[in-house]
Amino acid sequence: MMHRHTTKHLTEALYSVSESNNVLDAVHSALKTLNKLVRENNQFRAFIQSKRITGADKAKILNTVLGEFGQPLVAELVSHLEGRQASQQLQDVTNLFDHRYKVGKNIVSVEGTVASELDESEIASLKSSLNSALGKNIDLSLKVDESLVGGIRLRIENTFLDATIQNQLNRLKQELLQP
Repeated sequence: MMHRHTTKHLTEALYSVSESNNVLDAVHSALKTLNKLVRENNQFRAFIQSKRITGADKAKILNTVLGEFGQPLVAELVSHLEGRQASQQLQDVTNLFDHRYKVGKNIVSVEGTVASELDESEIASLKSSLNSALGKNIDLSLKVDESLVGGIRLRIENTFLDATIQNQLNRLKQELLQP
């Protein structure tokens, strides 16, 4: 329980300092980049979890290695993490910061599934339609599932919308099979 409490405090402190220094976007991006590196690279995870490397040295190394993809505030945060829980704490801070960032910037996450690749103009049109329909900025991620035949399936935070041909055919089939 104390772990969560500390993670929330770290996240709020990082967000407040980032906001007051006008570096929210940079910190958000750096956190996501660093978290991805830690999840995907065992050596990087070992570096973050190391108790042998001082926090100050970790911050210096991260600022040097990550360069333009890093952010000094994120490196400073990492300097306070060590041990087995460091990578989990980083992931928790990243998730909490991402949520807080999206609320602050009026951004909603939308995951879409389409039957075939969309070109840039179609993606822009979809984003624009969703922006106006929801009254929020859209963080859109799309994936392709050729089994859908056509249409689109959307997950807007915890709401699911299915406008696929496959779904329409299934509904039609159920209606036809009803006595």
